[in-house]
This record gives sequence, C-alpha cells and structure tokens, in this order.
Amino acid sequence: MNVSEGVAPASGSESSGAGLGFGTAIGGSIGIALAALALADGPARAQETIELPLEDRILTADFPEVYRIGDGVRDWELLTRVTSIGFDAQGNLHIGDWSDGNLSVLVVDPRGGLVVRFGQPGEGPGDFRNATYAFALPDGRTVVADDGHLAYQLFDSRGGLERLVRYPGVPEGETPPLWFVRGADPRVRKVDRWDGSILTRVTSARTLEVDSATRKFDMQAFSGPRTVLRVRLDGDEASESEIARAYRPDVEEGFHFAALPGGRVAYSDTTAYRIRVTDPAGRVDRVLVRPFAARNWDDRTTRAFRERLRRGIEEAAAGGGDRAELVGMFGGLAALRQLADEWEPEGAIPHVAGLETTWDGKIWALRTPARGFLDADPDADLVGTLMTNMISTPTGLTAAGPGPIDVITPEGEYLGTFPDSRLPNAFGPDGLAAYVQLDEFGVPTVVVRRVPGGIR
Repeated sequence: MNVSEGVAPASGSESSGAGLGFGTAIGGSIGIALAALALADGPARAQETIELPLEDRILTADFPEVYRIGDGVRDWELLTRVTSIGFDAQGNLHIGDWSDGNLSVLVVDPRGGLVVRFGQPGEGPGDFRNATYAFALPDGRTVVADDGHLAYQLFDSRGGLERLVRYPGVPEGETPPLWFVRGADPRVRKVDRWDGSILTRVTSARTLEVDSATRKFDMQAFSGPRTVLRVRLDGDEASESEIARAYRPDVEEGFHFAALPGGRVAYSDTTAYRIRVTDPAGRVDRVLVRPFAARNWDDRTTRAFRERLRRGIEEAAAGGGDRAELVGMFGGLAALRQLADEWEPEGAIPHVAGLETTWDGKIWALRTPARGFLDADPDADLVGTLMTNMISTPTGLTAAGPGPIDVITPEGEYLGTFPDSRLPNAFGPDGLAAYVQLDEFGVPTVVVRRVPGGIR
C-alpha cells in the first residue's frame, strides 16, 4: 500500500470521461434536458491518497440466512413493490411497500416477526397523500417523505405519528406547486445511522412554467447537482446543507455515496476507481485508489448493452400497467427500440457501480463486472428511469449486481473482494444485511443474512 501526500488540483484538472447513466445517454434523445450545474471548488488543501492493491484478495460470500419476508407464508408479509428498506439500531427492519399507488410500512424484529404495519392513504396528518419511501432512524422511528403533504412525517416505533416537518422552503399553511418545491425533487435518500440525519442527492431538478395568458405549461427535468446534502429534521421545517460535492461537477458520471461515522461521507464520482472520504466539515481528506486501467467500450460491450436496453423496453411494454403506458407516452415500442439500437457510449466504463457502508464503518464498493454494466442496474431501466425523473414513481428495489465487491476501511485498509455478489440493499447492526429479490413475476422477497465479523 503506497501512501502519498499531495495538494488537490484545481477544479476540472482531473481527467475523466462521461458516464454510463442511461437516463443521461438516452433521456436527452427523448426530451429530458440534462445540464450539469457547475459548482465552484473551495481552496486547494492537502489530502492523502492511498493506493490499494491491484490484485484481488478473494473473500467467500456464503452468508447464513437469518429470515425472509414475502414468501407468502403469513398474510401480513405479502409485498408488492419494495421501494425502501433499512435497519434501526435494535436490528428491526423497516420496509416501504408500495401497492396501487399507496405506501405502507412494515417493521420486522430481528427474528423476522411483525412489530407493526402502518400507513394508509388520506388527507390528514399521519395519512399518506403521495408517499413512496420510508426510512428507518437508528432510534427506531420511521421517516416517510410525503410529497403530497410536502413534508417528512415522523412516526414512533409503533407507527404512531409524532409530527410533520415541512420540506425546505414550504411556508407554514401554504401548499405551493410540487414542481416549485426543491425538497420534492426526485432524489436518493440514505440515513446517517450515527447521527440520525438524512443524506440526500437530487437526481433530477424539475421546473414548471405556466403562461398566465394561454394557461399552457412547460415541464422540464434537468440532471441534479452532483452534491450530497445533509437533511436535519429538528425543527418545524427541514434544513439542508451541502456536505460533499463531485470533483467534477460539470460532467455526467455515476455518483455513489454513503455515510461514515463521525459525520464523514464516502463517495465515488469518476469512471476511475477513486473513493473519496471526507472529514466532518465535508472536505476530502483521503482518496482510496485501485490502479486499474481505464475500461473502454468496444463492439462487444456496446452490443450487449444495447440488447439489455432493448430487452428492458420490451419487458416493460409486455408487462402492462404504468410502465407500458409510459412506453406509449414516449413514442411507442418501435421508437424506443430504435433509440436503444442507436445508443452510443461516451467515455469510459466506470469501475465503481455502487457503494454502501456497514454499521461497523466498512466501505463496500460494487465494481462493474466484465460485461460492462449491471443487469440489475436501475439506470439500465429506461422506462423506470423516466418515471422516476418525471413523476417520482418508484421502480421497485432490487439488490444491485452481481459483480465484484471490494471491502475497504475508510483509513485505506483493503480487506478483500467478493468475486461475484450482489450489494446488500441495507446493512444492519451485528452483521445483518438485507437483500431484495424479485421472482419471475416481479414479486419481491426480502432475505436477511448475517455477515461474519471482520468484514461487517
């Protein structure tokens, strides 16, 4: 392991190619304008670069099963579409299940027994107007982001409403148009399990303009800024503050992030294998590097990815429902097939395809497999990506992968690699790890396993 000290180069000086994201590559072809929001870098500062070994040290991913939810044995556990999942500090698993446009929340104890299931559509406090995701706080409470209320709803460990916290910028007693509310923009949310706040990244920023004379309106969605925000729910209105930003905010590449102890964040923001670790103030103080050669697209990987896109579009059209309707909205099956067949790669294949952290503070980095893309990558689901960007409709959660998964400490110790595994959807205390799996009919099952000590 080579350790070197250096000064971070000025913004834009690091070479990197354009990203893989299909929402960017194809979305622009069908009217979603994607414009990166450039952000000025702060002063250059010293940071440590740690070069991890080039060769993999193989780990065994034979994790014993603890329990599973959704196999149909008990009526309460039947799931429709899992949109969010997470553990609290007691090992209880909180599952957001979305069915017929309505969200319900299941809380399951460490043995797989039901603690509570709550959530119903309605207009009053505690009812869900337009909620799709639920998040477990470490103290056992549940947070539900409800775009209909334009607020986060906080529930106690038994599913009772504690209070509502308005999205940032929403005046008390007012209900501005959804598209004007920044806090309602489609985003990825993760819980900082050490301080109970929420980390979020806006994936697309929406605008709505209405002509007062003609009453015609124009809706647009742009790529969100490549930044991580910390959301605090202490007051009546949520507060947001930037805690991490991409090294190159002006490019369209993958951006993966997760919380670390002490207010730190780990994130990957280039096609190269570089995982940046911030200090509590949000400044990068360590970069973890594996010296892999750049991976360029060739005829084989390009052809395989086009086939994957085409297959996803055809499956969406054949499945009926909201995805089939969206296929029609964007020109029909033939038009989307043509877009898939004409897709051209830009830049390099990214090395890092996903990133999560464990309760013991380890970093698990999912690498892009040899074929050049993940079969379960939601960015490869054209219809699901469009639905998420435009109307925030959840596409259904599955474990990302399979691919090689590196296990690293934030200090730069490389512990090894699982050669062909799926990245857990959620890590819990005592080595618990939850995976969401779909059967051939798209029905989800949540499988909870236990990761052995040393790598958890």
